[in-house]
Amino acid sequence: MAQRVLALAAEEGPERLQEALQGLGEDEVRGRGPPVTPHPRAGGSPCSQPSGVLRRLQVYKHCVPLVESGDLHLSKASEIIGLLMLEVRQLPGPALAELATLFVDVVKGGSLSNGKSLELFSTVLTALASSKESLAYGKGELNGEEFKKQLINTLCSSKWDPQSVIHLANMFRDIPLSGEELQFVVEKVLRMFSKLDLQEIPPLVYQLLLLSAKGSKKTVLEGIIILSLSVDLEVATVPLDQLRHVEGTVILHIISVINLDQDLGEELIKHLKV
Repeated sequence: MAQRVLALAAEEGPERLQEALQGLGEDEVRGRGPPVTPHPRAGGSPCSQPSGVLRRLQVYKHCVPLVESGDLHLSKASEIIGLLMLEVRQLPGPALAELATLFVDVVKGGSLSNGKSLELFSTVLTALASSKESLAYGKGELNGEEFKKQLINTLCSSKWDPQSVIHLANMFRDIPLSGEELQFVVEKVLRMFSKLDLQEIPPLVYQLLLLSAKGSKKTVLEGIIILSLSVDLEVATVPLDQLRHVEGTVILHIISVINLDQDLGEELIKHLKV
């Protein structure tokens, strides 16, 4: 079936591909292994038809856990995510909402492995935010921007796997966030520091500093300073050279990001003067 799909996808018109795909069941659309490529199936599944939207969603729902399973070489996982990202904006609002909710469930379930699928999640949330359609939420309806806000609130209120927090912090840099949403995210990331091993702290500090380019600079800097004080208290349980290495790396990250964001440097100076 995979070879037939590819052959039909190569034809100039999509009609025969659409006809072939309409005869497939859900398991056949997903396949037993990695999809040959999301493009041919999407080309035969126009979003103007409910059945086409459903088939696209089935492919997405199959690919996300597949990419996070660790069964694929990283380059192949990147290729699949890249192809899916190209098709996201073709999806209608309700499909984007369903797909975004799937990602939230993946994060809450601790199912992220390499975090590669989060590149797709950021694209889905961005597309969802621009949707003007009325989307069902609970007993009411929301537009795309409101739905995105609820998902971010739910995500930041849920439990995160400590191994995923760096990937998540990096993902939020690519999503348009309101001031309130950014504050939710920053506070959640700061709460995660206590759950990390010492050597995992510097890379998360770096991601948080980069995220502060969107705002909440004062909250970020205050959180990092409080973190530094708490790290100093671990001197009795952690070798001093390891502790100093972590602190030195954090300082280097701060200097590095300040060179990119002068406003962050000004905020740090204001904080130190207080």
